[in-house]
Amino acid sequence: MPTLTEGFSNTDQALESLRKRWASILTLQALLLLAGTTVLLNWWTEGYAIRWLGLAALSSLVYLGILWRSLAFNSRPGEKILLPDLGPGNLLTILRGLFLALLMGFLLSPWPPGWLAWVPGLLYSIVAIADLFDGYLARKFDHQTLMGERLDLSLDGLGMLVASILLVQYGQVPAWYLLVGLARYLFVAGIWLRRMLDKPVFELGPNPTRRPFAGAQMGFAAVVLYPFFGPPGTALAAALFAVPFLVGFTVDWLEVCGVNFSGFFQRAKIENYDGQNKRLLKNIFVTWLPLVFRGSLVVIIGYWVFQNSIGQDIISGLSQVSFSTSFFPWLSGLVLIIGIGTLMIALGAAGRIAALIILFGVGIYVNNYGLDVTEALLVIVAAALLYLGTGPYSLWNPEQGIISRRLGEL
Repeated sequence: MPTLTEGFSNTDQALESLRKRWASILTLQALLLLAGTTVLLNWWTEGYAIRWLGLAALSSLVYLGILWRSLAFNSRPGEKILLPDLGPGNLLTILRGLFLALLMGFLLSPWPPGWLAWVPGLLYSIVAIADLFDGYLARKFDHQTLMGERLDLSLDGLGMLVASILLVQYGQVPAWYLLVGLARYLFVAGIWLRRMLDKPVFELGPNPTRRPFAGAQMGFAAVVLYPFFGPPGTALAAALFAVPFLVGFTVDWLEVCGVNFSGFFQRAKIENYDGQNKRLLKNIFVTWLPLVFRGSLVVIIGYWVFQNSIGQDIISGLSQVSFSTSFFPWLSGLVLIIGIGTLMIALGAAGRIAALIILFGVGIYVNNYGLDVTEALLVIVAAALLYLGTGPYSLWNPEQGIISRRLGEL
């Protein structure tokens, strides 16, 4: 029976070198588990600390076992040379897996008390941020490998699943949000089932929305895992972030099953679907809707500030020149944050970043004052601008490059 590394000219020496590095990674994870257990035993209930250690250790062993087997794939695509070193990109990917294993230790337990409540969000933030840079480092140092690709894809899906379970477990989002974490696994299982039933599986075509939708989910999960925001605002935001993501997966599944959308519309006798109607749809989503949402957000913000309680607090605070009043420590900063975001939206300057700023500011407000119709409209409009951008007549769109291509690509 052929081995995974058959045909490689330097297998023995390269594998020996990689296994030494694996041993170092094993030692690092053992130290992280020891440090984590020590901290939790001092600041949390002993039973929960031991449960964390058990789950995190089991997750680490499974992950390190997968990593051991994956060492045989540490070669560039199409090459027959096993690389003896992991490279910075793979190292960052591996660290993502180590921190994800630590995050899995918090499953089946309540939200930790005090400052420990910030740890799950911090761990997932590290996992999400590292995902932005591991591929970049692999390309920059010409160290893209089959092992890195396999690990990266697996960690993306597992990370989203763990985050979605924790968000439901902590009561931050409704139970249906688990569909976001399960989406990739249901997709893969569906493809496997079709092949088992001898049904055709069609190749997915390019779709520019996949990366931004997935990135938006990771960003949302990272933020809401912090004990900074809470329902009902987080539940509304979950729907706004999850629905486009799940719709995208549904469209991809239909494409895998052979649904030809162009053919469907042509059979419905819609003339020039591939030309005129596609241009019309593009104009709606790229031109008109962003402009409508930009104008709507400015109007809603204006009404919200001067008609709701926040407007009264602002006027009251500004009338007392002293910055020592209870208004200024946080509410003035909140108003400044939302005001900057609104100005950026109006000018079309880094609109998606501005939408995040507004969502952040409104989230703080809702957490303290509650969710009303106006705040709900603000969240909906800001989320729409986060996906669509500010459209035409925008001064600056630096985030467009991040969305359209991976970090470091030209």
